[in-house]
Amino acid sequence: MAVRPLHYHLPLFPGFQLLDVAAPLDILNIRTQYPDTSAITLTVSAATLDPVSVKPIPPAKAKWRFDLPASNINTACNQQMLPQCTFADMISSLKAGKVADDGSGEFKPIDVLIIPGGPGTRLNRIYNTDTTFGEVKFPNTQELQDFLTAVAPYVRHSIITICTGSHVLSQTGLLDGRQVTTNSARYDDVTKQTGDVNWQRNKRWLRDVVPENKVPDGLSLQPRIEIWSSAGITAGIDVMLEFISAHYGGIEVGMETAKRMEYRWEREREASYFL
Repeated sequence: MAVRPLHYHLPLFPGFQLLDVAAPLDILNIRTQYPDTSAITLTVSAATLDPVSVKPIPPAKAKWRFDLPASNINTACNQQMLPQCTFADMISSLKAGKVADDGSGEFKPIDVLIIPGGPGTRLNRIYNTDTTFGEVKFPNTQELQDFLTAVAPYVRHSIITICTGSHVLSQTGLLDGRQVTTNSARYDDVTKQTGDVNWQRNKRWLRDVVPENKVPDGLSLQPRIEIWSSAGITAGIDVMLEFISAHYGGIEVGMETAKRMEYRWEREREASYFL
């Protein structure tokens, strides 16, 4: 890759898995304490600027509800994350060329896109309309899928999916033909919905690359973009440690970071323990 991966972008949706997000970001936070990777940046986006909940709770001004009985939504112990920009803001800036490595643009470029999973990946929203059609149902991650499709040509280095984040990305067609894994417990549910992906069972994490001979079309991922995917939740730690090892100086960097986290990193490629 010609670009060194320093600018990370995290798109959120209601019902994201907290550790899918927190664990990889904490690894990046640790790496910013070292001179060689102190320039790492992060941009967090969402459909709106409202706080995004880890529970399936719509934003306060949302004109939709989840297709769940209210009694089934446990709002206790809910955490929220605040986005820095909207999906529309980021798409507009990318298309207008208003992104820059040196911070002179509206936003930093997208070197690495991190896509979390969580219960929100398998829920639907119900919108109330003013037409004769009444209620309309859409996937909870439809806005995210549209965002991923729009920004795919602008990703400069890698995409990292955690847990069922790979399911979200697979629904855009951007993973067709790629070797990918996902949450071990939800493997069968996910893989039967997107047959064009080369799903791999019993993998803690995987690394694939868009072929170098792929002809750029301006609509999808560029040639040589890396696709990193992981199994569920804690596997996000493993895939991110592997990623920083690959691009920031070797296995010693990953081991150093794991030690700082007091995390016993086994580098296990199989996920059979969780099956």
